[in-house]
Amino acid sequence: MHHSPTVITLAAAAGLLVGALVVRPVAFAYTVPPDDPVLPRSACPDCGTQLLGRSAAPGAFRRLVLARRCTACAAAEPAGIALRIGPPLLVPEFLTALGAAAVLAGGTTGFLMAAQLWLVAVGSVLLLADFAVHRLPNHLTAAAGAGVGVLLTGAALAEHQWDALMRAVAVALATALWFFVLALLGQGLGDLKLAPTLTALLAWQSWSMAFDGLFLSCVLGVLQWLALKAFSTATRKTEIAFGPALLVGTLVASTVLA
Repeated sequence: MHHSPTVITLAAAAGLLVGALVVRPVAFAYTVPPDDPVLPRSACPDCGTQLLGRSAAPGAFRRLVLARRCTACAAAEPAGIALRIGPPLLVPEFLTALGAAAVLAGGTTGFLMAAQLWLVAVGSVLLLADFAVHRLPNHLTAAAGAGVGVLLTGAALAEHQWDALMRAVAVALATALWFFVLALLGQGLGDLKLAPTLTALLAWQSWSMAFDGLFLSCVLGVLQWLALKAFSTATRKTEIAFGPALLVGTLVASTVLA
């Protein structure tokens, strides 16, 4: 099914809102260095003022979303300007808008479209966290897996696509085994927790789609490493965040190449 340009534009607009009101604060909460025991964080890393949750200071959430600043820190500064916190300007909004537009442009509908959109939202936070601190938090990888699993199971129940569900489960288990071996060789455990969810979504569409998604992810990972080596002091032993390549490769294969 092909969605109209109007529908795709509306999806992108909705993605902008989700990026600003959901992805940005959640990314702030989960972009925490691995050695920090507080996860998710809800307070300003500089002054400790609560920015999220029921005990948040008045206006703190609005200022975090719109100005990327802490209200208390800004009030303490002579010029009323505090350090920026959270993801860079417009990055979460761009990710979710682009992802939502790509899903609708891909033409999927129903439960599969819902699973893709869920992965856009959760995956945007994972991408930002992995790029910033090389961390794929358990809460988010579990949320991605649970959401995709429930939606694909719902599709099997509603559309009687049990063969697609069994294919997705088989590929997810094979992916988990492969990434477990890679983890023993030094690959991050976060990738092990994320990859089976991504390949399950791809395998739901077809066997070849799962292969295409993994191949594209590997290509993107190599390009990322080459870019780091060309524009920074990266060496062969430099660790790269492979989660973003997995997420982008999956969504491109699932939407653009489908």
